[in-house]
Amino acid sequence: MNNSLWTWGAVLLLARLPAGAEEKWAVHEWGTFTSLQDEAGAAIGGINTDDEPVPPFVHRLDDSVLLSPSEVPPPFNKGARYAHPDVTMRLETPVIYFHPPAAVTGLQTACVRVKFQGGWLTEFYPGAEAAAPGLVGRTNGIPHLLADTESSLTWNGLQIGGDWPGTETSAHVWTSPRAVQAASVQTTNGESEKFLFYRGVAHINAPLKVSRDAHSGELLFQSQLEGLPEGQPLKIHSLWLVDIQPGGKTAFRPLPPLALEHNSRNYLAHTPAEFGPGDFRAGNLDQLKAALLAALVAEGLFDDEARALLNTWELSYFKSTGLRVFFLVPRAWTDFYLPLEISRPAEISRVMVGRIELVTPGQRNLLREIAGFSTNEISQGAGQLYTNYFGRLFPAMINKSSEQDPVQLSRQMEQGNRDVAPVYAGQKPLASFAAVPKTYQTYLDLGRFRNALILNAAEAHPTEGLTNFIATYRLQACRPVEVSVSLSASR
Repeated sequence: MNNSLWTWGAVLLLARLPAGAEEKWAVHEWGTFTSLQDEAGAAIGGINTDDEPVPPFVHRLDDSVLLSPSEVPPPFNKGARYAHPDVTMRLETPVIYFHPPAAVTGLQTACVRVKFQGGWLTEFYPGAEAAAPGLVGRTNGIPHLLADTESSLTWNGLQIGGDWPGTETSAHVWTSPRAVQAASVQTTNGESEKFLFYRGVAHINAPLKVSRDAHSGELLFQSQLEGLPEGQPLKIHSLWLVDIQPGGKTAFRPLPPLALEHNSRNYLAHTPAEFGPGDFRAGNLDQLKAALLAALVAEGLFDDEARALLNTWELSYFKSTGLRVFFLVPRAWTDFYLPLEISRPAEISRVMVGRIELVTPGQRNLLREIAGFSTNEISQGAGQLYTNYFGRLFPAMINKSSEQDPVQLSRQMEQGNRDVAPVYAGQKPLASFAAVPKTYQTYLDLGRFRNALILNAAEAHPTEGLTNFIATYRLQACRPVEVSVSLSASR
C-alpha cells in the first residue's frame, strides 16, 4: 500500500475518535483572498502578481506562475513572466499555527492536508506532498486554470512541539508571522518553522461583488455564491471601504454586517464610492488597523496572531494606493473552497480576510492617457528609459571617452548593481534608480495591478496606443495551453 495513503487513512481514523478521547488542540489559521473587480463588479484576470515575495528557501511548484512586483520593464529582465488570464483570485500567505493543550508534553505527531477548489497551491513551507494536475510535470506552456481545477498539499508525519531553529531570513513577510507564541513544527525531511505556510492562485470569484452605479456614484454589494450548497450560514460580520491615496492619506468607512444569499440579483448594501476631503484625517490609519485587529480577534485569532497578519500585509493593505474593500470571509465559504483536514482533535479557527481592489476613475483616466500616446512617444520613452537604466548599470555605454579609468568604471558598475537590487526585487521604485519618462510613469501610476488593468482595457477597447505600449514593453498575457492531466499528478 502507498505509504502516504496509509498515513492519511490513519489520519482520518484518528480524526473520528470520540469526543473526550483526547483533549483538543487549538489550531489557528489566517490568510487573504485578493481579487480585482471592475466597475460592473466583474473579476479581472491576470492578477498573478507577487505583492510580497517570500524567501528563496520556500518550495515553489512553478517559478513562472507569479509576476515579479518590480517596476523594471520585462524586456530589461531575463526570463520575464506574464499575466495569466485565468487568475482571478490570489490566495495570499495562509499560515497555520498549532497550540497543543497545556497537559501535552514532548513531541507530538500530526498530519495536515489542505485542498484548493478552483486553484493551484503553488508555494509552501515546510516541504509537503503537492498535487497540482496540469502544473506539476508540465513540459510546455502554462495550462489553463479552471473552476474545477483541484490541487492539494499534504504534510505527513509532522512533528510538533520541538525546539527547532527556523531558516535564517530577514524578509519582513516571513519574520512577521514568526512573532507568535505557537508550537514549532518539523517535517520528516528536517525542515522546521513556527507555522505551516502555503499560498496560490485561483479561477474563482470573491463571495462579494462590488459594482459602481453610474448615476448615483454609489458602490453596490451583491452575493456571488455560485457552486456553494445552500443552507450554510454565510454572514460577513465586519467589512470596510478604504481609500489610500499617494503620500499615505487614508480614509475608511466601516459598513454594516451582510448576510450573503444565493440570489445574486439582490443588492445587499450600498455606500458612496468617494470620500470627501475631510474624511482623510490624521490617525485614520491607526484607527483602521485597530478596527481590523479587534475584528480578527473576535473571529477567533489570538492577539499576537492578528497583529502578525496585519504586520505581514502592511505594504499591500495600508501603504499601497487604491480603493479597496476589506471583509472577513465567512468560514463556510473558506471551508468549501479551501477544505482543511488535521489528524488531531482540534478547535480550528480559520480567519481569512477578503480584499477586493476596485478600479477607480483615476485609473481609468490613466488608461485613457496611455491609449492616447502616439507610437513615437512610446518608442522614444522606451529608448530613453533603456539609456537611463543601463547607463547606471554600465557607465561605459554613455561615457564614450577613451580616457576612462577602468578601475573607476568597475566601481561604478558594482555600485549600480547594488543600487538596482532592491529596485529589481520590488522593494524600491524604479525612479529611485533611473529617471522614468512620462509614458512609462503613467503606466506605473496604475498601481500594483497595472498589468492586469492595461490588458483588460486593451481587450475591452483596443487602441493603437494601448496595443503599442503592451508590445513595446512585452506586457502580453501568457497563452494557456490545453493539457490532458492525470488527477494523480503530484510532487
